[in-house]
Amino acid sequence: MLPILGFDLFRSQSDPRASAVGDTADAVFAFATAGASATARETGDGFVVLAGSTARRTGTDTFPAGYRTLREQLIQDERLVDGATADLYRFAADLAFASPSAAASIVAARSASGPREWKVSTTGQMYRDWRAAQLE
Repeated sequence: MLPILGFDLFRSQSDPRASAVGDTADAVFAFATAGASATARETGDGFVVLAGSTARRTGTDTFPAGYRTLREQLIQDERLVDGATADLYRFAADLAFASPSAAASIVAARSASGPREWKVSTTGQMYRDWRAAQLE
């Protein structure tokens, strides 16, 4: 029951390219906002934003303090580095997040509902609808 609710406490660590759900390793999700553009995959390690994705540099008033702190740590660890423009950071490597919302919030530098904002790159289907279909 816990994996259905998104709590995969007992799943062992896996290859980052392996999917968390069946044979869905090819599903790539996209999210773009305010000039930032990111792609991600769902894996056994979490929701992984892929290297080369960009994140908005300037946060909004709705950017939660916890995610601001996380972003500052990612910058210090050089996992988020200067992007092609002064308005963006770039993901220097694939980066796993605990949830699609955490990933979306870091990319958008604001509060973000990952299940609604991430879309299957080939179809435009919302992540939440894609995830529900995988559980059927």
